[in-house]
Formats: sequence, structure tokens, C-alpha cells
Amino acid sequence: MRGTRERSERGVSIAEAAASMSLLIPLVVLLMFVVLEVSRAFFMREILDQAARQAARDLAIAYGQQPGLANSRSLQETLVFDKIRVQNIVNDSAQFSDPIFDTVSDPATVKVSVSYLSNQYGLPPFPDNDPLGLGNAFVLSGQSTYRLE
Repeated sequence: MRGTRERSERGVSIAEAAASMSLLIPLVVLLMFVVLEVSRAFFMREILDQAARQAARDLAIAYGQQPGLANSRSLQETLVFDKIRVQNIVNDSAQFSDPIFDTVSDPATVKVSVSYLSNQYGLPPFPDNDPLGLGNAFVLSGQSTYRLE
């Protein structure tokens, strides 16, 4: 009697473990996916901030040499935006919004914004696996303000 009882208790505990694992494993996988995608978003945001800083710095320097640059998007693209590329994050100069030159304040500044728009400008979708179709709702952006020289 005793051996049969121990065997059946072992069988019950194995069944309970399998049932709990069938709930736990998908939750762990989902948590890992969320952590990885949030980490990727943070990394992309940092890259966008760096690209905006570089663009603002380069625009400030170029403005010191050619003040007409403030009113010419094509000149801004040629001298600055076309040179800033980060594979699959900053692929096109159109990702940069029109810079804001504030020449009235002291010190005079330029403000630049750059955005990551999923599936636009040749960019990959974000999040990469998008079962809920939320990718187009995510817009990552970076911005920077720099003193004009």
C-alpha cells in the first residue's frame, strides 16, 4: 500500500509542476521580450540624442561661417544632415525636423530634433516582432540645443 501511495503522490507532484510550468514559461518569455525591446528603445533613443547633438553642433559652427544657413533647408541638409547616418536608426535627412535658430536670446542657440518612425525612411519596424500592431504608435525622438558660434 505504501509504495502505491508514494508513486501516486509523485505523479501528482509531476502533474502540478508541469501545469505550473505551462503558465510560468510563457510569462518568462514575454518578460524577456519586453525587457529586450525596452532596452533596444533606450539604446535607439540615446543614438538619436547623439545624432541631434552632432547636428546641432555642426549647424552652430556652419552658422558662424554662413548665417544664411538658418533660412535654407537645402543648405542645412548639404552641410550637416546628409553627413549624419547611423545604420537602421538615422537613414535619411528627412528624419531631422527643421532646426529652430533663436538668434534673439543671449546666448543665441539652435535646437535640432530627429525622429525614428517605424517602417519609414527605410527603417526597420519597432518593435521587431509586433503581434499587437503597435509599431506605428511608437515614435522615438532625440533633441539637442547648442549655442551658436
